[in-house]
Order: sequence, then C-alpha cells, then structure tokens
Amino acid sequence: MMAASLARPRAGCALHGALYAASAIDGVTPLVHATPGCGLQAGLWQGHVGCGAAGGWATSNLSEKHIVFGGASRLREQIKNTGGIIPGELTVVMTGCPAEMIGDDVEAMAREARDLGHNVLDLATAGFRGSAYHGYEAFLKGAIGTSQGIAPRRAGLINIFGPVPHQDAFWLAEIEELSRLIAGVGLTPNPVFGPQGDVAGLRAVAQAELSLSVSPWGTAAARALDDGFGVPWVESGSLPIGAIATTKLLEQVVAAVSDIDDSTAQAFIDAERRREAYCLDHLLETLYRQGGPRSFAIAVPSLHATGIARFLIETLGWSPVCIVVTDNPPPGARESLQAGLGAVHYSEDDDEIAQLIAGSGAEFVFGSALERSTAAKLGVPLIECAAPTRRLGLTTGFGGCRGGLALLETIVTSISDVQKPAR
Repeated sequence: MMAASLARPRAGCALHGALYAASAIDGVTPLVHATPGCGLQAGLWQGHVGCGAAGGWATSNLSEKHIVFGGASRLREQIKNTGGIIPGELTVVMTGCPAEMIGDDVEAMAREARDLGHNVLDLATAGFRGSAYHGYEAFLKGAIGTSQGIAPRRAGLINIFGPVPHQDAFWLAEIEELSRLIAGVGLTPNPVFGPQGDVAGLRAVAQAELSLSVSPWGTAAARALDDGFGVPWVESGSLPIGAIATTKLLEQVVAAVSDIDDSTAQAFIDAERRREAYCLDHLLETLYRQGGPRSFAIAVPSLHATGIARFLIETLGWSPVCIVVTDNPPPGARESLQAGLGAVHYSEDDDEIAQLIAGSGAEFVFGSALERSTAAKLGVPLIECAAPTRRLGLTTGFGGCRGGLALLETIVTSISDVQKPAR
C-alpha cells in the first residue's frame, strides 16, 4: 500500500526531535551528521512553532562529494573539532537521511571517539524513521542504552517523560509544573530537560525509584528502564489537567513509591483541590453569563488532547463534538487515550483536520494557529494549545491544577474578546 501524502504536517522529522531533546539538556552537545539543510530546517521549524529556538548546532555539513564517496572521515573530523570548540559532557551524533542512505558507519566513528576518551553517543535519526516524536523516543532510549550496571536506587527520585522539548508548545511549563507537583507530595523530580535538567539527571534515570510518563511518547523510555534496570513506571495517557486528573495521577505516584509521608502528600493534594475550587467559584458565574456549557472541537497532540477534553467535560460540563489527536501516537496507546470519550480521530493532515472541525459545528476550537481560519469560518473562539502557535509557553502551560485554571482564564478572555462590539 502506498504511503499517503500529508498537507502541512505539524511535526518535524526524527532528526528534529532528537536534536530538540539533546539541545534541551545543559551539558549535551548535539552534532548533526547530514547536509546543511537538515539542521537549518530544524532551526526554522523552531522559530515558527512558538517554542523558542535553542540556537545553532554543530554539523558535519555533508556535501556532494561526501554523498558520492562517503562522509565517515568528515564525521571523524567534526567530532574532534566539536569537542575542542564546544564545552560539554556528552556529544550526541545524530544522523539525517543522506548519511543513512549512503551507509556511513556512524557507530564505528562514535566508538573510535569513545576509545580516545570522548563521551559520544550515536543515534540513527533519519527523517524516514518517523516524526520529531519518534526522535525524542530515540534520544531517550539511546541514552538509557549507554547506562552500565545497576546503580544504587535513589529513593523518591521520579523521572518525568512525555513532553517533547521544543515540539510540544508548552513543554517547559508543563515539565516545571509536573516537577512542582512531584515535589509537593514529598518526592524528588528528575525532569531531565530544561533549566533543572542536566547530564547528571540524564544519567540518573536508571537510579530512579519510579518513572512517570504523561504521553505515549514517554512510554518507550519508561518501559526500557523497567526492562533494563527494574525501574517501575506509572503511565498517564495524556497530561493531567485540572484537579480531578491531577489528584488521580498523584495518588498513583504516591501509591507506587515505598517511603513517603502519606499525610503530607494528601495535605498537598487537598490544598491543590481547594485552590482550584476557590478560583472556580470566581469564574463559573462569568462563564454562565457568557453562555453556559458549550460544544467544542480539539485538534492537538496526545500530550494535551484528551486531558483538555476530560477537563472541559468533567469540570465545565461542555460537550465534545470533534476530538482529533494530531501526532499519530502508537496504536497500542490509543485505547487509554480515548477511554470514555467516544469517537476520537487520529490525523496529521491539515486538510482532513480542517474538514473534521468545520463539519462539527463546534462553538469553541482548541488547536494550533493552523486552526485559525477554520475557527474564523465557524465564527467561534480559538484557544491555541499546540504548535505552531503565537502564544509563548515558557511559564504557563495547561498541565496540573494551575494549568487547568490557566485554561479557564484563556477561555473567559477569548469569549469576552469575541463578544466585544466592533469599532
């Protein structure tokens, strides 16, 4: 069966995802073994998704002669030059399509560098291997695969997997909120990525007491740690949004660890629930006056899609008329994602997504900037929850109790903006 073409896909290739992940860890130096355009495209995509850019990357800059005669020697030279110019604890060599198609022995070059005392990891991340989400998976599994032996377990250390750096629009805010929640119940978060993550955190994943996966894309890493090092894991199909989902997930985490003060953990969870209830009391009257329960359509990746849907249904009593998960999660993850939600569509194609939303008659659309024209045709508000987006997500995402309230604030504001009379 021939592969179907996609109109305006919403994620870069596997190389991009691995590159974004590596660049989000302090002390990791990404090295792209591909033509100049591969790294350039990754940077251009970052500049348009509202996720921020991570800067330039080292690259072997394969040219036509390397495609003809092979680029292994060029990679050897670039590994040496990169280590001499860019300080770092770990160099990650990731391949683009040209390098893999010509059969460069990247593994041998990385092994040669390690024999010379350089800390080098090689990853096969050609674009034909999948999307940026698959590249994130490949990076984590590759890093886990380099761990040697069984390190002493660190009680209370919790790995956080799922939000994909620079691909998920609010990845940093979501990781930091999850870290806050884990710390709040008396445990120690290991976010791996972002300002609180580093190479030490990456190496410590095998020492954790538990892994937490909040999207299908964190499951492979969590499973690899369980298989290789006996680190158990807790899975949430999507990011918990609001007090109901957050409470359920935190209780799962608390139940899965051995040494924790249950009363302290429960006090924190109760405080989070009280805060949401207090703020809801101040918002529900406004929402009622703005029109009461609404029908809604969602077109975002799995990290947020079903979490937002359940929050709107359970907390506001809204009705879903169209739910589209846009990142093509693995078939095995779909059952838990869509549990209790009725029909859920899976599509990466912009035209198909637009048709599904336009035909739904939704009164509210939650999606990316690509849904703006469709929402305008329906004459309804659009909440941008995914890349590409004009909204920056450095400090405020939609995860947890605070994220649920941020989503409510955005809903109230957007309704007010739509209802303002034209000047």
